[in-house]
Amino acid sequence: MAAGSGGGCGRLVFDITTTAVWSGPPVGIVRVESEFARWALTHLDDVVPAFFDPDMRCFRGVGPAMARSLIDQDTAFDGLSFVNPARMGRRKTDRIPAALQPYAKWVLQFRRTLLQTLERVRLTTPSRRIAAFADRVQRAIMSKKYRAIMVKPDGTRRANLPKEMAFGPPVNLTAHDTLVCAGGGWLHNDIAAIAALKREVGFRFVLMCYDIIPELFPHFLKAADVKVHRDYLHRAFQAADLVIFISRTVEADVKAYCEAQALTLGATAVCLLGTDMSAPDATAPLPAELERERYAVLVSTIEPRKGHRLIYDAWLKLLEAGIPQRARFKLVFVGREGWMVDELMRDLRNDPRIADTLVMLHDASDATVAALYRDAAFCLCPSRYEGYGLPLIEAFRHGKAVLASTGGAVPEVVGSFSPCLDPADGEAWQRMLATWIEDPAARAVYETRIRTSFRHPDWDESARTFFALVHGQPGINGNALSINL
Repeated sequence: MAAGSGGGCGRLVFDITTTAVWSGPPVGIVRVESEFARWALTHLDDVVPAFFDPDMRCFRGVGPAMARSLIDQDTAFDGLSFVNPARMGRRKTDRIPAALQPYAKWVLQFRRTLLQTLERVRLTTPSRRIAAFADRVQRAIMSKKYRAIMVKPDGTRRANLPKEMAFGPPVNLTAHDTLVCAGGGWLHNDIAAIAALKREVGFRFVLMCYDIIPELFPHFLKAADVKVHRDYLHRAFQAADLVIFISRTVEADVKAYCEAQALTLGATAVCLLGTDMSAPDATAPLPAELERERYAVLVSTIEPRKGHRLIYDAWLKLLEAGIPQRARFKLVFVGREGWMVDELMRDLRNDPRIADTLVMLHDASDATVAALYRDAAFCLCPSRYEGYGLPLIEAFRHGKAVLASTGGAVPEVVGSFSPCLDPADGEAWQRMLATWIEDPAARAVYETRIRTSFRHPDWDESARTFFALVHGQPGINGNALSINL
């Protein structure tokens, strides 16, 4: 990593790599990093947005205008060839001699390479005619994956910039600076390089930790992903001057884990995540196959931990009993297809028993998701473990009760606003689903409580708390900042 000497007041170097390499509506960690970066750019004078370049093994500066454009998804970074720094050199293509790799890409990744080449022509040519021709060719050869990255929902183009156009020179971190990583660093950063530079230069390092699910539930992920995550956290926890957690549950789990692993953990704090507390969107229509108040919705990436199999099995039993049919009731899964779910996805797509009662939406827009929350009868969160659970807050914001689990921080976030069930007890979920479908009054007590008493930090409040912790301002009590739901 690039190092440099400097004096005076330090800067707050804020890593936006997770935001830069993401495509599609921001969710989960991407949403948090993006919202905090947006707030910092508006309210802080000392913030320097930065991108971790795995080839240079350092953070590169991102101009404020470019950072805002990436956050708003008006511009996209050409991350199609971005490689997790922890896995560089391990791909099959890495075995090809460096001198031959540019030619090999045309053979092995022809569509991607052609799209990238045409995009550079489109963005740099002074000729409108040539730019329009490049655009037409690109649109003709784009697959769905590339179209989602390079074309906005309204059909206009989104600039897909190469590194040399998107990012500036290396950020020379000094002993006066604070580096803040609030994204998915195990996917994007070289923590060994960051830790080594910290030892050399002495800057302050603040890390946001969302969970340690790969360490607690390694069977829910691929072995290689578990190793990458574990290696990252072991180095990051010991390098960080301050670790900010998103719930007391995660803080307690990490402290217990570090003690068991003999890892040194510095100062810690807790900062609740925010949500958009403005009036929910009331204009977007529901998908045509759904009726208002006649469906339950589960918003989550489809992966083993999230409990889709549990709900699917319970749903089949409800269908056998005729309960959804009598109520004209449906089940909706909203979220991208994740990992280790091939068998589940085959069942969901091919099971004739659920063909007319289960709706899957993998790329729903923010407006559609808001409409689904708005008109749902109730929501579901059957996860085996959550470090927080933003969909819970989104459901409450729309006045909807949730059949939630007892996994991780879910009870901490839910409080008294909804019941929590054992995510391993399929019969309990089946019974409660049947009750809430057949008897809306059974969930009315929670809906009333949500409407009259639910309050949660918005993104402005959450970001203010986060950066107060980062700056070490008054309000921190010992190792934790106490924030009540």
